[in-house]
Amino acid sequence: MNMRMEIELTELIVRLAGHDAMLRAAAMDEFLMYTYKVRRCPKTRSHDWTYCPYAHRGEKARRRDPRKFPYHGIACPEFRHAGECRRGQNCEYAHGVFEFWLHPTRYRTRLCEAGLMCPRRVCFFAHSPEELRPEVIHDCFRCELRGHTVGVGRAVDDVVGPCCAKPACCLGGVGVERGKEDGLEMPDIEWVVDLVK
Repeated sequence: MNMRMEIELTELIVRLAGHDAMLRAAAMDEFLMYTYKVRRCPKTRSHDWTYCPYAHRGEKARRRDPRKFPYHGIACPEFRHAGECRRGQNCEYAHGVFEFWLHPTRYRTRLCEAGLMCPRRVCFFAHSPEELRPEVIHDCFRCELRGHTVGVGRAVDDVVGPCCAKPACCLGGVGVERGKEDGLEMPDIEWVVDLVK
């Protein structure tokens, strides 16, 4: 094999390895958004649930599957205030830190403050600009139920206004105008720090 062929082969191997790493990262993202603390743990013996990626009865990190329960990546005001929500699984907002930050519209849409030095086992944030996912706003399913035209999802830059002509509709009638929900958006992340170290 001549030198040129060796260089081309090396470049191909590096490219394929990079492609493989990208596929692994995408699979990990899919797992964290749609399976982590959603699917019930298949283990029958006792084990440390803080190290287990699956859901366990009674744990705070447990969450709803965003594909089965069409909730928004916005913190539920009732859950945030009282620690529970009377709408339960039917609520259209995120209950807790895991539902909020692992929601497909939120997960890895912001950079981690620790960057590549992040010590967390599970981190909701991107560790480099390459890991950043585009922030997408999905129109509310409340409008869809009322027969309004609803898009599948739009990049934040494409959003001009609410998904329908009724701003309160998009916030589930909680009495907050669209654009003023910033105070409602962010759940308290303090309790989760110990869980994801």
